[in-house]
Amino acid sequence: MLEGIEGLVREIRESEVVVKVGGLFFRLNCTPNTIAKLSGDREFFFLTYVSYSQDRPPELYGFLDREEEELFNILLKASKIGPKSAMKILSSASPSRIKQIISSKNVAELSSLPGIGKKTAERMIVELSSLIDSSFVESEETMPDVRRSVGEEAIVALASLGFDESQARRTVVKILRNSPDVDMHELIKGALKEMRK
Repeated sequence: MLEGIEGLVREIRESEVVVKVGGLFFRLNCTPNTIAKLSGDREFFFLTYVSYSQDRPPELYGFLDREEEELFNILLKASKIGPKSAMKILSSASPSRIKQIISSKNVAELSSLPGIGKKTAERMIVELSSLIDSSFVESEETMPDVRRSVGEEAIVALASLGFDESQARRTVVKILRNSPDVDMHELIKGALKEMRK
């Protein structure tokens, strides 16, 4: 089974990337989160998933973040959710937010995501909620509501710098609990210091 691909990024498109490995060129379907972290003519390691279909050539899906790749595989466990549907879901919200929506059984918000109707949302919650890490839910729910938007912005900024989103979220939540009035600059500065220990 193909675990991943490491190679030179030769072309970056809206939702795809072309990676050169030796003399071969692979086209990977990627989320906006992954695309935003790429730059051309640099080597990257992509966690991969291969989709096979009788009437189409195999398709490759690539992820830079383990959390995103793991959530992609969790979404595939839901009935009638294939790779393309899973990618649409991942492209519409951060992995952490999707986990929170499923874990909190928020049918209304889940059904607002692309390609997800109410019945599909209800089925996904039944089938997937037990697979979501409960420790994540605890850390998400303890972020002060009044500071949630600041916290989310800080997490996005840290992820764009290459830090793991789960680690960034835990660190930001911890800082906001201890210093709820901290401004954005100090929040990011403190998180960077904490994660580089």
